[in-house]
Amino acid sequence: MSDTLRILVTVPFCQEHMALLREAAGDAAVLTQTNAAADSEEMRALLADSDAVIGEPAPKLLAEGTPVKWVQMTWAGTDLYTRGTIPFPEDVRLTNVAGVAYGHIISQYVLGQILSLMQNFPAYIRQQVHERWQGVGRVLSLDGTQVLVFGAGDLGTCTARRLQGFHVRCIGVCRDTTRPRPFFDDLVALDEAESLLPSSDVVVNCLPNTPSTAGYLDERRLRLLPHDAIVVNVGRGNFIDCAALARVLAEGRLWGAALDVTDPEPLPAGHPLWQEPRCVITPHQAGGAFGKNRGTEDRICALCCENVRRFVKGRPLVNVVA
Repeated sequence: MSDTLRILVTVPFCQEHMALLREAAGDAAVLTQTNAAADSEEMRALLADSDAVIGEPAPKLLAEGTPVKWVQMTWAGTDLYTRGTIPFPEDVRLTNVAGVAYGHIISQYVLGQILSLMQNFPAYIRQQVHERWQGVGRVLSLDGTQVLVFGAGDLGTCTARRLQGFHVRCIGVCRDTTRPRPFFDDLVALDEAESLLPSSDVVVNCLPNTPSTAGYLDERRLRLLPHDAIVVNVGRGNFIDCAALARVLAEGRLWGAALDVTDPEPLPAGHPLWQEPRCVITPHQAGGAFGKNRGTEDRICALCCENVRRFVKGRPLVNVVA
């Protein structure tokens, strides 16, 4: 292998962003291959000739032993490498884009879904297909409501900031409640959150997958929510028991739900949530990366460029996954 550092890019950055990455790399070689499957033989061969990767190659390929010393993810969540059955190599540095790339656009998704459900937009869209002009009943308002946001990092904070214009009481659920976090009216730890469910008009999950949050919003806790509550999940699908959510919605409890993530993902054919009129399901698209939202891509590129500059100079990387 050449003495020149080789950085493999496996995600489809636009030409402008690729130019920025090459500029950041200096004398290092930047190679691109966006068509190879993450677990393919072609990817295996590419990794065998790379010092670093920007993208998400299959864990099993990294575990086989490669020259790769750094993986820069373009995702916020790291479950692929940190919670799978294949250990991530100890001698490889792992970085992600958590706290940097997605809050600005995912928070807009959250607000859009809340307002859409409160104004019955999904019902009217279904009626329009049948050319039907008919009111569907009362609507809700965000003004004066209590919104419980699980997660007070980038996603949660951006969501709380956007909610301020509606004069809501926004409570964040986080591990460290002593650190000041803007835009939240109050902060509580996870073990305190259950007591707030009966008074929360909207529940938003922005948390990553952890053992303490997996399955948190189960049937018992869903039934603690007010009859007209709204649930939005943009964190990890297993935060909510989707089977329990289907049962509760089918009974007429809750105003509605919006899920950009599910458990399992995608939901299997025939799952009752597919046909539930008060549940909006989107295919893990709220973040808007690569070909969907330029702002998200700009943020991803900026962090990747910073880490490329650091990598080629042998300096500490940022956004290192613990």
